Amino acid sequence: MTQDVKGAADLDMLAIVETLAERYRTGVGGRTHWLTYHLKKGHVTEFGEALIEALASCESRLPQLGERLVDDLINTGYTPTAQDPAAWRAGFQQLLQKFAEILVLRVLLEAPWPEGVQFRHEPANPTTGRRPELAVEFEERVYLFEVKCPSLVDHQAARGANARQIPARSALGDALRASPDPNDPVTWPRDNVLKDFLESAEGKFSGFSDKKTIGVLVVIWDAYVYEPISALNYHRSGLLTEHSFHQVNGVRVPFDAVDGVIVMNHLAVLHAGAQEQGHAHRPGYFRLDHVDGGLPNVWCQNLGGKQLDAFVMSALDAIPAEDADPAEYRPHEYIMWINLPD
Repeated sequence: MTQDVKGAADLDMLAIVETLAERYRTGVGGRTHWLTYHLKKGHVTEFGEALIEALASCESRLPQLGERLVDDLINTGYTPTAQDPAAWRAGFQQLLQKFAEILVLRVLLEAPWPEGVQFRHEPANPTTGRRPELAVEFEERVYLFEVKCPSLVDHQAARGANARQIPARSALGDALRASPDPNDPVTWPRDNVLKDFLESAEGKFSGFSDKKTIGVLVVIWDAYVYEPISALNYHRSGLLTEHSFHQVNGVRVPFDAVDGVIVMNHLAVLHAGAQEQGHAHRPGYFRLDHVDGGLPNVWCQNLGGKQLDAFVMSALDAIPAEDADPAEYRPHEYIMWINLPD
């Protein structure tokens, strides 16, 4: 690319950035809304700049996608905390879900796909009518992506308060449930949330195309990634194992259309950025680059699932779960939290 062409491209991107920022300001009018502080004209915050650049990147690669995402942000309901704290938390969780979608869409659209692929945002599945987040269609195959971000507010509070945690279903967990100790509560697994996510992705991926289809569920979590990994990969009950706890008439539900799950440890980054509390463990709010020593994302492959292309794994900053060494990535049956004195 010559300097003149590059300069013109930069100017085009700047124009898209300002157009999308103004679309948000016009859409919310004079109301206090989630991003009015971050996108205030003349005083855009670091987080607001990162967000609008991500939206502009989506718009430049798939026209009207950035505009649609801005409209989604405008339509994400805002209730002041003082008026209704529960409604505020619910709205903030919806906002984080939208941030997660923007992050993943931006990363996927910027990935080095081969020439000639076609992108479709939320295409309708001709069989089920359900809509995955993104389809990337080759001549001979198609990638399908679905993005999920759970509400972890209550779970995080329990995790911080309880000395004992059961990340995956097990005989020990069953015993603790059978004889609960009200003076020593337990933080239970969020495996039903993962089950619901897999069911949703299955309905969006199954029967989508006659071509070879690779279905990828992307789940955004906080730094405690052993929780979803345990729910998915724990050998005695994990949803992606032959001994899955989710069965019908004694037979494992296979989620055949879902080839695997990317567990992305980016939720704390988005949460902290939106509340101007720093970058957490990654310097980019809407990128997946991380500082030296940062923890990558992981790929949990389903039984019989297809492998991802190496460039897709790289773009998603993911490694196979079985190749991850730190304890944060290993399935756990039981955890005892010990609060040491200062």
